[in-house]
Amino acid sequence: MTTTERMRRFSGRRELEELIQTCISIENRRFNPFLLDIAEALSIIRRHSNQLRTLEDHLLDMRAITSVARVVGLQSAHLRFQSSSLFIDPSMVRQKLESLSREQLAEFLLLSWHPIVELEQLTLASTKEAKEFWEHMLSFFERRKRLQLGPFDNPAATDLGELARMRVVDEKAYTRKMQDLWNELKERAGEDETVDYWNFIKASNFAHTVIRAQLVSFLVSYGYANLQRKGNTMLLVPNAKPDPHPKGSPLSFPIPITKEALVRAK
Repeated sequence: MTTTERMRRFSGRRELEELIQTCISIENRRFNPFLLDIAEALSIIRRHSNQLRTLEDHLLDMRAITSVARVVGLQSAHLRFQSSSLFIDPSMVRQKLESLSREQLAEFLLLSWHPIVELEQLTLASTKEAKEFWEHMLSFFERRKRLQLGPFDNPAATDLGELARMRVVDEKAYTRKMQDLWNELKERAGEDETVDYWNFIKASNFAHTVIRAQLVSFLVSYGYANLQRKGNTMLLVPNAKPDPHPKGSPLSFPIPITKEALVRAK
């Protein structure tokens, strides 16, 4: 065997061993199965097939063919999984788009385009149609007669009391409500100078209770009263006059006003 033949044989064995190691790495999920070019791998095996001399060479060739076959199996399984899950590889989509012409791309765009916005504009024909529609429309009173609604009541003025009953406006200004509640707090505090929070906001119904709790929160925020917490008890302490700049850092007490909380407090 000449030196050249020995070099070719050595080079062929090294390429086959590298191919086998690459296939083993793919089988161990270290690389994507499609990173191996099957055609190139088969050409390597075919190129060195005429250099097989010993049993060791034939075994190495068999290992290479078997390794490539297993990678082909992994590629096939990968494609079956993607097709069953309706998965499209981004690189395949990119290759497909790059192979299309401008005319084909425009055709596919028109086929898949479903606009959700429609542009409308005034034209002479639409303006004429609208004018004829309004000219032929009966008056409001003529159209009302067809509904048989009876006599028509002219609009009348509504006083403040009626608007308050309809809950359109408040009968009493918000500032006045706060002032009245502050006076009530001072009267109920008396000599003890404190009032239990839950007992003070409690009203005849749940909606009124929530309104009183909201007003109390503004009394505390604007310095009309202080809120003290002692264990599970909360006490309201009215101030003799509003203190717009209370001493110390301001604190927030999140108090959930629910029917269950009212029952527990009671």
